Amino acid sequence: MIDGFLNINKPAGISSFDAVKIVLGEILEGKRPEKRVKIGHAGTLDPIAEGVLVLALNRASKLISRVQDQKKTYIATFLLGISSPSDDTETEATQLPDAPIPSREEIEAILPEFLGRIMQRPPIYSAVKIQGKRAYDLARSGKAVEIASRPVDIYSLKIINYEYPNLQLEICCGSGVYVRSLGRDMALRLGTAAIMSALTRSAVGVFHLEDALDIRPRFDTDAPPLSRPGCLSFVRPLFDAVPNLPRVEYSHDEIERMKNGLPVFRTGFPPESEAVVVGPDHEFLGIVKMGRNEQFRSVLHFANDFLSR
Repeated sequence: MIDGFLNINKPAGISSFDAVKIVLGEILEGKRPEKRVKIGHAGTLDPIAEGVLVLALNRASKLISRVQDQKKTYIATFLLGISSPSDDTETEATQLPDAPIPSREEIEAILPEFLGRIMQRPPIYSAVKIQGKRAYDLARSGKAVEIASRPVDIYSLKIINYEYPNLQLEICCGSGVYVRSLGRDMALRLGTAAIMSALTRSAVGVFHLEDALDIRPRFDTDAPPLSRPGCLSFVRPLFDAVPNLPRVEYSHDEIERMKNGLPVFRTGFPPESEAVVVGPDHEFLGIVKMGRNEQFRSVLHFANDFLSR
């Protein structure tokens, strides 16, 4: 069984789901249907976006939320003085009459206002659910869409290049941030409008673009196809989902206790802290949290798989 994370470079122009199908086809090359690989992805990228898309294979799928919680870095390009219903180039754009042309200094001056925990309203063309329906489905059907603002975390903002109307930013943020909404709100603060024209996700935690598997050759008829061994050589370990957690080695008896939902005594860990459990061969067995009386209790474990071998 293939367990781990596959960091791919998703090209613009296809959905995250399409990218998953492409890679799944390569991994399953020559395998029987009953040997299918369970695969999911951490953090959707819109078709307009490219860059890091982390795929979770088999047991790694249980750790997707941990990858999604890691910091993300984006390179985003915005066109100032233009608006659109989707806040990007996917819907018809409208030029703002007599749009002001902000200076670089004016843009630099407002950046601190968008750092830290801020309130952000997602675009109406987004996957946010409203009474059980996706916002983009409601918007496309012509219905009025009202989405409440929600808190998001922005860790850093930096201007990479600015030649009006093009503004390129490097953004480091937490989960749930809509980059096109950030550009829209910054433009409003400057008395103008903006749409996102390009987006590259350059990192998700420890997964970086320079280390990603490039699947773009699949769209180039002159390029050699991806191979299953080639794909699998990029698979990363389960530990990469929680790179900052300490590791605790369990004995066979302690693994048995973990399997049966029983606590394991350990000292030296503060209350509510988490750790990764490894077995005698240092394999990833799960995540535990320190509770009362210096006892670790399981948050997630694969102990049953370990003991069945």
